[in-house]
Amino acid sequence: MYDSYCLFMDTKNTISSTEARQNFAEVIDRVGNAGMRYTLTVNGKPKVVMLNADEYDSWMETLEIISDPELVKSIKRAEKEFKEGKYVTLDELKAQLGF
Repeated sequence: MYDSYCLFMDTKNTISSTEARQNFAEVIDRVGNAGMRYTLTVNGKPKVVMLNADEYDSWMETLEIISDPELVKSIKRAEKEFKEGKYVTLDELKAQLGF
């Protein structure tokens, strides 16, 4: 459903927590760039994922939306109506409102 929406680049890097500690400033700088994330491992197993705060917020908003069944229903209905041509363009709306 969100394929066209998701612009998250898959630039995942897996490093050990020790390596992350040794290069912490560099890791933070890289994670600060949109699309960059790190999976930190402990004893070779994934333990933590670091990603940009804006991307984290975006994921949280997405989770909030998809956890609301009524909102998801409304979105699906709107997508269906759009595909069927049941919408008003901005110019048409402005004309209807007298702008």
